[in-house]
Amino acid sequence: MNRRGIGIVVLMGSLVILSEKVTWAQVAPERSTAMKQTAERVKAFAERMPESARNMLSSGALNLINLAERWDQITPHLRQARPASRPSDQPTVPPDVEEALANRILAPKQVSNPAIDVSSSRFTGFTQSETSTAWCGNNVVVGFNDSGSYVETYFSSGGLSFNGVARSTNKGGSFADLGHLNPGPVFTDFLGGDPVIACSDPNTFYYASLFARAATSDISVSKSTDGGATFGNPISAVSKSSLTHFPDKPWMAVDPTSPNRLFVTYTDFDSSGAMCGFDGGDPILRTAIELVRSTDGGVSWGPPVVVREVCDPDGVQGSQVAVGPAGEVYVAWEAFAASGASEIDIRKSTDNGSTFGPLVKVNDAICAGSCARLQGNFRSSEFPTLAVDRSGTSTNGYVYIAWNDGRNLTVPDFWVGAYGYTDILFSRSTDGGATWLAPVRVNNNPEPLSSGLGTDQYQPGIAVDKAGKIGVCFYDRRRDPSNFLIDWECASSKDAGISWKNKKMTKKNFPAVPSQDLLLNSRYMGDYDGLASDFTKTNSGFIGAWGDNSLGNPDIKAGKF
Repeated sequence: MNRRGIGIVVLMGSLVILSEKVTWAQVAPERSTAMKQTAERVKAFAERMPESARNMLSSGALNLINLAERWDQITPHLRQARPASRPSDQPTVPPDVEEALANRILAPKQVSNPAIDVSSSRFTGFTQSETSTAWCGNNVVVGFNDSGSYVETYFSSGGLSFNGVARSTNKGGSFADLGHLNPGPVFTDFLGGDPVIACSDPNTFYYASLFARAATSDISVSKSTDGGATFGNPISAVSKSSLTHFPDKPWMAVDPTSPNRLFVTYTDFDSSGAMCGFDGGDPILRTAIELVRSTDGGVSWGPPVVVREVCDPDGVQGSQVAVGPAGEVYVAWEAFAASGASEIDIRKSTDNGSTFGPLVKVNDAICAGSCARLQGNFRSSEFPTLAVDRSGTSTNGYVYIAWNDGRNLTVPDFWVGAYGYTDILFSRSTDGGATWLAPVRVNNNPEPLSSGLGTDQYQPGIAVDKAGKIGVCFYDRRRDPSNFLIDWECASSKDAGISWKNKKMTKKNFPAVPSQDLLLNSRYMGDYDGLASDFTKTNSGFIGAWGDNSLGNPDIKAGKF
């Protein structure tokens, strides 16, 4: 990741981050207390949730809980980074780091700058993961979770940020790591990750995130009007009391028929008891997929619209929103039944998200791996990824969904009972989401292997380009029969998903690397990665970014196909 100008000092392998206007003594005690209180609120909220619901929380929420649990361990190390006196405006920096900081343009397809990820500690480095990409004309913006951004903003006079951002001005040919996403001026505010990027034209980009405030849990949207070079202060798209609510796992879409109209969906974990009541005095948890809308380019936001709500032990999570060529709004999510079964559901709105039509089941979602983690002991899910064809061709208006699914090959496992090797499944609707075809397998590797075992393909992202071609990218272990080493694979279809051509994007595969970053949940290695086509329909093809461990320390790379 890039660490900028004044405020970034690397001395003998120790990273020191300062604000030009404030000192540790002025800011750190208040910030430390506020941050601990925020993390403790999330932790306390999660501890009141049923275990099944806690397992649905996003990476951002789990990382906040991890911070709360490790706060007393982490804070002393941050204090050790404090210099005895204010550094000069010309800090001493190792030559290799100085060169990387001076040259903001990274090697082609390298998105985050790994130059100083381990400069502060050889024991635990900064890591990047969980990407979202938006593409408009020549400009491409990638957002990602970035633990280095948290440390970068810790000593500033403003808020905290767990979000990184990178930008390309040459259609993804090369990227500049721009450092942290601006968290705004309020030092108790915290951008908590789960990035989602969207754009409406080459100048206008939006960045959605979890947003923890002093007394509320929010979803924020930050706006750029200079092609992603800078972002304004975050604006709360939805804000709820942190005592009884946790809005989680946002997604965002721009209406192509009215580019100032934005939609954000999320899951509301609601322990108020207002809808689901109480059991022995304890509130029954409500989970709800909700949508908020802006009609003025993210300046203001309307009240939440409930798309789907259920009471524990049922649950919903992992929504995505997409807008069709006539402005129709689709929201898809994964639904969890008390029986343990899961399915992918969808609803459609034809009045700009004010109301929604009937719920439609797309297909079952069969859990992968151990139904909580994949081989390598990191978490994964079956959340859907959603796209709508706006090409103006014969497939215009088709709706597409992909997800990873463990139905095709399950083997006994003495540790977890059974292990479901996961494939990427795809389904389409040709009638506006009313009916869905039987799922098709996107990854084309033969299985089972001669050993009777298989390999995992997981966490797909989907997009449709201006010609109606579909792209789906995902993590892929097919080249390692032991199912440890990972590639990034992309598949494309020119016949509305009937057949798929697969292409390996990584030059070098890599192992899973969880538990390396002490600021993150120990079972976390990213929950999703997005895929983008050009929203302006100027260019064909796709650009996607992924978490890449080939250097040992998780970074972000991107590919175009």
